[in-house]
Amino acid sequence: MIWTLRTAHCLAFIAILPLAAAPLRRPYTAEHYDVRIQVDLANQRLNGEARIRFHSQADTPISALELDAGGLEVASVVEGQAPQYFERNGGALAVVLTNPLRPDEHRTITVRYEAGPAPGLKFFADQIYTTVASDWMPCNDRPDERATLQLTITAPPGAEAVGSGQWSGSQGQNVTEWMLDSASAPSWFGFAVGRFAERTSQAEGVKLQALLAGRQDFDFEPTAAALHYLDERTGKRYPGQSYTQVFVHGDAIHSMAGGLTLLPEEYAQGFGKQPDTLWLLTSELAHQWYGVGVGLKDWSDLWLSEGVSAFVADGLLLQRLGKQSYDKEVEHSRQIYNRFRTEGKDRPLDYTEWTTREDAGGEIPTHKGASFLYLVDELVGDSAFWDVMRTYTSEEWGHAASSEDFQKAFGGAKPEAASAGKKSAKAARKNTASPLDALFDTWVYGISRGNAKK
Repeated sequence: MIWTLRTAHCLAFIAILPLAAAPLRRPYTAEHYDVRIQVDLANQRLNGEARIRFHSQADTPISALELDAGGLEVASVVEGQAPQYFERNGGALAVVLTNPLRPDEHRTITVRYEAGPAPGLKFFADQIYTTVASDWMPCNDRPDERATLQLTITAPPGAEAVGSGQWSGSQGQNVTEWMLDSASAPSWFGFAVGRFAERTSQAEGVKLQALLAGRQDFDFEPTAAALHYLDERTGKRYPGQSYTQVFVHGDAIHSMAGGLTLLPEEYAQGFGKQPDTLWLLTSELAHQWYGVGVGLKDWSDLWLSEGVSAFVADGLLLQRLGKQSYDKEVEHSRQIYNRFRTEGKDRPLDYTEWTTREDAGGEIPTHKGASFLYLVDELVGDSAFWDVMRTYTSEEWGHAASSEDFQKAFGGAKPEAASAGKKSAKAARKNTASPLDALFDTWVYGISRGNAKK
């Protein structure tokens, strides 16, 4: 079953990708979103208002803004009290500014809108949750964009709400506020509302919370073990005060900023006790480090989130269940990757020619990424590998990283055999500079040494 979960995990991530994996950079950046939503489960509607604070990154005035807005039904766009002209173009919202945005100028617009069921906005009779930011709020959804979020949720009577960030207060019985003050890419923003039963615990100074569709007990020990493992392996403490696992209807598998993860409700019983759910638990938790904490400069660097998280999850299987379980996972990823090669569907990990969501996501970033990391780990040795990973994680924390950044971090790592004196001095000199470079060239960039990426 672990392999089924891995496939579902990879396919689920497809849904949060934009249609173009490497779109042109927009001449502005959104620095903060203040979003207020009202959930109507009975009519499967969401009413929203988003105040977006942005500033120019251009040298000349900007006369219009383009936002990702999925299928949102936009009612109005205003700046202060002044209406702004807007039009839709597919999933984009173009706003023509009455007063052009000057270089380095900071401004705010307010977008009022409605939303219904969409690929990234799932409605059920007693639940709603999100997996695609632009399906429930207008945003500048680029992987290297990082913004803060204030989210106010008005839920139906009797329903619980949870959103990206930390709970910051309530306005009456059904209105809750959530604040994400650590800037993250909008693709990691989200929420869930439903009639849940709450279970809580604590580990590593972090409040652990499970929201369950039923009133069954929940064992937090596997989550606590995964949290400790990630803290220890990465050298970076969990980036938040709480971590919430929400078990929802459907097949949702999705991590969000601020310590929020959606999982299928059928996994709640005995979660983390078997290899399949232990792997899923750890890989999703790992996204709080690799994806949220360390972001992506481009969708071509997706493997730095998906592949690294999968590799980390395999490592916890080795620690808790032994080498046989770990070897099984290593072989599984290699089999999937080899199948793509046999079918002629292989591509470099650092891939910039995506044109569809299906091309951008899928199993290549996860399984080829994990297979590549197995090779790097074997070449430099596990201790040296994690020394580098801790340095990489610390240096890139709070930033958007690229494949080049990851390669640079490993620039000083020497192959284990050469550094251990198992080869002659001549062989050591020959291999010290080239084995890792050759691996990156072949696996990450898909180029020969003669055309190595500088």
